[in-house]
Amino acid sequence: MKRKYTKNQKKIIVKFRNLSVRIFAGLMLLGGIVGLLFFFRPGTSTVEKRELTKFPKLTLSSLWDGSFFTEVSLWYSDTYPMRDRLIAADQTLKSAYGVTTSTMMVGGHQQGDEIPTETAKADTADETEREEILREENTGEDTGAEEKKEPVSAPDSKEMEAEIQNQIQQGLYVKNGAAYSVYYYSQSAAETYAQALNQAARELEGQADVYSILVPNNSGAMLSEEELESLGGSDQTQAISYYHSLYEGVKPVKTIETLREHNDEYLYFRTDHHWTQLGAYYVYRNFCEEKGIQPHELSDFDTMTFSPFLGTFYTELKNQDMAENPDTVEAYVPMGTNDMTYWDTDGTEYQWNIIEDVSTWDKSSGYYCYIGGDKPLSIIENPEIRDGSSCLVLKESYGNCFVPFLVDHYETVYVVDFRYANVNVVDYVKEKNIQDLIIMNNITIIGSDKVASTIAGLL
Repeated sequence: MKRKYTKNQKKIIVKFRNLSVRIFAGLMLLGGIVGLLFFFRPGTSTVEKRELTKFPKLTLSSLWDGSFFTEVSLWYSDTYPMRDRLIAADQTLKSAYGVTTSTMMVGGHQQGDEIPTETAKADTADETEREEILREENTGEDTGAEEKKEPVSAPDSKEMEAEIQNQIQQGLYVKNGAAYSVYYYSQSAAETYAQALNQAARELEGQADVYSILVPNNSGAMLSEEELESLGGSDQTQAISYYHSLYEGVKPVKTIETLREHNDEYLYFRTDHHWTQLGAYYVYRNFCEEKGIQPHELSDFDTMTFSPFLGTFYTELKNQDMAENPDTVEAYVPMGTNDMTYWDTDGTEYQWNIIEDVSTWDKSSGYYCYIGGDKPLSIIENPEIRDGSSCLVLKESYGNCFVPFLVDHYETVYVVDFRYANVNVVDYVKEKNIQDLIIMNNITIIGSDKVASTIAGLL
C-alpha cells in the first residue's frame, strides 16, 4: 500500500532532498578545488611506502594515441593532496566495522599448487628448449636467428607495487599483536624464476658466480609446524628446496633452516612484512660460507636504533595490539663507508647514507633507513678496499637490510631493484666486470607469475 504524505511532510522531503543535493555539490566543488592544489601534491606515500606517479611528459605520440591523458588521469588520482590522511581515515573507519580479536585470519584462504617432491631435473626433459621459449616470450627474440637483446623497459612500478602488496596481504594470520603472511606456492612462477636464473648462470659462466637467496616470509620462519599446518598454506621449506633443485649453475644460499634455528630471536617485525637486520645477518653468514669468505661479527659494527616503528601490516589492519607494542628497527653501519649514490626513477642522482638517520621521520618509515629505500640503481664504493671486487644485488625491499653487510667485502656494490629498473642485468654484469650476481627475494613476493616474469625480463 502506497504511503500518503501531508503537504508539510512533502515540503520537508523536498527541502531535505535539495539540501542533500547542495551538500553533495559543495563537497564535489571542494574536492575539485583541493585537486587543483598542484603545489600540495605529494611525491611519495609514507602509508603505502612507495613513490607516487609522476606527471607524464607530453610527446606527439602520447598526445596522438591518447596515452598522455590516461597517464595524467593516473597522476591526478595517485597524487591527490592529503592522500595519506584520507587513506588513514578510511582505514580507521574500516577498523570500526567490527570487534577485533587477538587471533584472526584476514584476507581469506587460497589454494597453492602442489609442490613436486621428486627431483626437479627429472621432470624437465628439455630445459634448454623451455628457457628459449621463456626468453622469446620476454624479449620477443627469435631464438633461431642471431641473438639480439632488445632494450629493457622499466615495469609499471605502480602496477608492480599493487601486485606485490596483493601477494603479501593475500592471507594474514594475526596473533597477539603480530601479523604473519601465509605462503601459497605457484608452480608456473617457480619454473619461470628458476629458468631465468639458470639462463643468467649460463651466460655468465666463467665470468661471474650467480647466487640465489630465497628468504621465507615470517610465518615459515617463526611459527610452529602445528600452526603452519592449521593455516593451510604451502610448506616454505619444501618450496625453497624445490626451487634449489631446479637450479643449474646457480649457487643456493641456506635461509629457512637457519632462521628457524634462531626463531626465538627478533628476526621479523611484528607490524611489518620485512625481516629485521638480525634475520638478514644470519643469512649473510650463510652467504659468506657459500662464497668462502669470513663473515664479520655483529659486534664489529656501530648501530643505530629507531623506535617506534609501525609497518605495512599495521597500516593495513590498524590493529590496536600492534599500536600498543610497536617494533624497533636496529641498523648496523658498515665499517668501510656509510656513503652511497642512488638514481631515482626520473634519473636524478642523489648522495645518501647506507644507514640513514630516520629518527625524525614518520613512525611508519623505520625500514627506510636501509640504503635509501627502493631505488632503480644504487652504487656503493668502499674506499677501504682496492682489489677490484664487485657484486650486483638484484632484489626487492627484503634485500635492503642485507646489502649493508656486503659493503665490507667488496670494493663496489651495485644494487638493482627489479620493480623500477630498465637495465639488462646480465649485460650490466659483463660491462662492469662484476664477479658476483646475488639474486635475493622473498619467496612470497616471487610467487606471482607477473613478478617472476618481470625478473626474468631483466635477466
